[in-house]
Amino acid sequence: MDDKPKNPHKGHRQHVKAAYLQNGLDGEPNHKLLELLLFFGIPYRDTNEIAHALIDRFGSFSDVFCASPAQLKQVKGMTENAAILLSLLLPLYRRFEADMLADRPRLSTAEEISAFMQPHFIGLYNERVYALCLDKDCRLVTMQMLCEGDTCNVNLDLRRLASVVLESNTPSIVLVHNHPNEIAAPSNADIRATEMAYWLLHALKVQLSDHVIISNSSYFSMAESDRFRHIFEQAGSERGG
Repeated sequence: MDDKPKNPHKGHRQHVKAAYLQNGLDGEPNHKLLELLLFFGIPYRDTNEIAHALIDRFGSFSDVFCASPAQLKQVKGMTENAAILLSLLLPLYRRFEADMLADRPRLSTAEEISAFMQPHFIGLYNERVYALCLDKDCRLVTMQMLCEGDTCNVNLDLRRLASVVLESNTPSIVLVHNHPNEIAAPSNADIRATEMAYWLLHALKVQLSDHVIISNSSYFSMAESDRFRHIFEQAGSERGG
């Protein structure tokens, strides 16, 4: 006689796994992704309910992964294995990123930045903004995507930028974003976003070294342009001073 407990959610789990294998993560809501992860730490319960409870308890999908195992286990239905699994993801990502950047490129010119970033925009039909965190020798410390928009616009997430700066403890930031369907030239919105980013970073004592815009066949460096160079040469000054 088979004494192994039966899983009433088996059919649902197989459906969720099959959807991931066929379509990946794109388009799935955050709670569904968390539900899928929890399958591997909670074998016989409805993890959809637990996924919602985790997001409600910690305030957001991302904050769930910042919680400690002890905090995660306080949520009803969480097991020790599931708590360890979720708390491992950020440290594993950091280790992955460190390994990927072990041979860190030196990005001291817009040409070098463009050559490094072009592969990250291949095939994209929407705009993305990245922050490249550089050390004092212009070597890449970390690269973080700040935000994503539509085909012709993206709003810079200043809160996310501040978080990246504080986490990386970097002395210098380069912003990079793509124009999928346009020439590589800054729009009025790009100019305003660059100025706001400059003053935010200035307050955090971090240098905004450049904002590079990349199209399919060219790039534009705001720091190397006579029209915009003043934005990057304000360090130590006060607005209107």
